[in-house]
Parts: sequence; C-alpha cells; structure tokens
Amino acid sequence: MSILNLIRPELLNTPGYVPGGEDAKHRLNANELPWAPIETDPIKLNFYPDSRSQKKLQEQLAARYQVEPDQLVITRGSDDGIDLVTRLFLKAGEDALMQFPPAFPMYAFYVRLQQGELIQCPLDPDNNFSLSLQQIKSSWQSNCKVIMLCSPNNPTGNLIGLDLIAAVCNQYKNKSVVVVDEAYIEFSEAKSATTLINKYENLVVLRTLSKASGLAGLRLGSIIAQAHVIAAFKKIIAPFTISSITIELASNALEMSDWFATAIDTIQTSRDWLMNELQDKDIFEKVYPSEANFILVKTSYAKQLVSWFAEKNVALRDFPPHSLLHDHLRITVGDEQQNQLLIATLSSFINNVSGLKNAKNLIY
Repeated sequence: MSILNLIRPELLNTPGYVPGGEDAKHRLNANELPWAPIETDPIKLNFYPDSRSQKKLQEQLAARYQVEPDQLVITRGSDDGIDLVTRLFLKAGEDALMQFPPAFPMYAFYVRLQQGELIQCPLDPDNNFSLSLQQIKSSWQSNCKVIMLCSPNNPTGNLIGLDLIAAVCNQYKNKSVVVVDEAYIEFSEAKSATTLINKYENLVVLRTLSKASGLAGLRLGSIIAQAHVIAAFKKIIAPFTISSITIELASNALEMSDWFATAIDTIQTSRDWLMNELQDKDIFEKVYPSEANFILVKTSYAKQLVSWFAEKNVALRDFPPHSLLHDHLRITVGDEQQNQLLIATLSSFINNVSGLKNAKNLIY
C-alpha cells in the first residue's frame, strides 16, 4: 500500500500553483515592484524572533494602515491570510466561500485544502468586470460563510467601491464574513476598506508588503479586523511564524516613507504611459482601465505573444484555455527600461505578423 493512498484524493489530484517566468531576465508576469527599499544584511539567527520586535512591527503596520495595533495580526504574505480565513471560518464539507471570477487562483486553492464549497459569482466582462449587490444576492446561499472580494481585483485591475463593500457587510451581517483583499490598493487613489473596520464586525481586510512596498521576498502581510476577531485569528496561528530577518528588514523598510511614495508615483505615471502605448496597438481588442500595477489586455494573439516575449527573455502572464481570460494577457508595469523593452518587443511582433500576412497575400 502506497502512502499516496493516505492523502485526501481531492488534494492529490489537484494541480499545484506554478508561478512561472523565473528564468526570464525581465519578469513582467508577477506584479512585483521593480525596486526594493533596502538590502539584506547579516542578522543573528540563533534566537527565536523577539516578541518585542514583532510588537514594534505590528505597531508600524497599524500606523501605516491607520488602524489600532490590536486590530491587526501579521501574516506570511496575503496567501497566509487567505489560508487563515478559510481555516477559521469554513467547516470542511459544510461551508462555502463565494469568489468573483476572474479571481486570484489561491482563493480556490485554500478552499479546496479546507474541503469547502466554492460559489462562483462571475464579474461582468462587458462592463469592465463590474460587480453589483444584486449579483451577489443572486449567487449567495445559506452555507456561504465567506464572501471574498478583491479590490483592485487581480487580474482585472478594477476597484470595488466602499459603498458596495459596506452594503455587502450590512446585507450579510451575522451570516457571512466579508473579506477584502487589498494587495494592490496602494496603486489606487481610492480609500481602503480599513476605514470601515470599526463599523462592521463581519469585515476582514487583507494587506501585504509584497506589491507596492517592493518586499515580495519577505512574505509579510496583515489581517485587519475588529480586535475580538483578530484575537480569534491568533488562536490558530503558531508561534514564531515570522522570522527575525523578516521582522527586522520590514521594520527598517517601513521607516522609509518617502521611498514608498516615490515608487508608487513612478508606477502610476508609468502605468498611464504604458496604457496609452498599448491602446495605440491594433493587435489589442481592448485595454482595460487599471487601478493596480498591472494592465489587462484582450488579444487573439495571447499565446503567440507569450512565446514571442519568452524568446526575448520577457515573461508575461497568460491564462488557461478554460479561463474567462483565455484570450487575455496581464502585463506588470516595470521600470522605464522594462517598459521600453516591452513596447519594442511588441512592435517587433506586430511587424512580424504583418510580414507574414503580406507574404500569404502574395502567395495567394
């Protein structure tokens, strides 16, 4: 008898999440920031992490997100936050989480791990992937314990307004926990859902330092909610989950507020420039508006473009054939050199396609 027979079959047969693009010199597929505020220095590792240092970091993060320290718990990136939400609220084989595809695939991943049900409530592609309360009402069912919103949404880049978030919290008070994943909120001018925390007991907000803070390698995020909800999360978190290195580096980085402001402003300016450049290319059927550090485009040449860019050592994000976005690409806004390279490589592809079409016309 193989040990594989002891593994839950639905997990054994579930494909793992493979990021991809790691061999490319220019990674424009993972929505990372092209710079980092600090470099790694040697840190003593013979002691467990100091709780006082972690408390300081918690206070820094609370000040950054404008909440009270007891309204926040530190996690190992947003993925850890999603995992903790599913483990805390979903009873295996009974409860469900509602997501809004196209959505971040890790929501479904952690629901499967918890043996929960996944309720699909698709966004409206004909209206820039918008969402309404009526859509949610039409899909909600009594075993739905978690409503998972993402704003700005990954991979579509659009915001979910605070009015809708508040309406959902009101509608499902004492019925569902409303989770808002704000991994990309810093790239938007919109207010965070954290401004609603004191008003709604069933609101949980996820934040991360992986995107706008340029610290994806640290794997550090936060769960934000009312204090008694945070106390419940702490009951299922093992001690010493955040390393001494992560604590010290993150704490040092958070002192550099001017660096973060400059980086975000640069990405926003570059995003606007890149969107204008992409909109001028006939190869794209649509370039969607974005409030994040990436741009979603629709094109019938999606697979060919991914291959073409890979040959030039540039990674783009495409989507599987069964996805709503099978004919789309998600492009991360890079630094100036990367953005110029993107446009130049795109132009070379367009010229190549045009040349092939002209050659076919001559043959026929």
